[in-house]
Amino acid sequence: MDEKQLVTYRRHHKKHAHHATGTTRPEGGYPVKAAGAVAQVLKNAESNAENKGLNIEKLRIIHAAAQKGIKIKKAIPRAHGRSSPYMQQLTHVEIAVEERS
Repeated sequence: MDEKQLVTYRRHHKKHAHHATGTTRPEGGYPVKAAGAVAQVLKNAESNAENKGLNIEKLRIIHAAAQKGIKIKKAIPRAHGRSSPYMQQLTHVEIAVEERS
């Protein structure tokens, strides 16, 4: 979220700016909103572990995954009283932690 590390785009990277990082110039960006959402999930996992009585200092992430969620149907108004469909894609993020010694 501090925009220190560039995330390179491997798919759907047309019309994105190149960033000078060393000898190569990758296409990428800084996904601040996505990083904030994942940080919130990590914070929730820590709170859940604390509520269950686990030691927070010994927590380790054992599983992290993201899957496609549902699509919310929306419409964009167009000329002459028409509209075009606009789908908002949601994502499910899951984090599993366990206490290790």
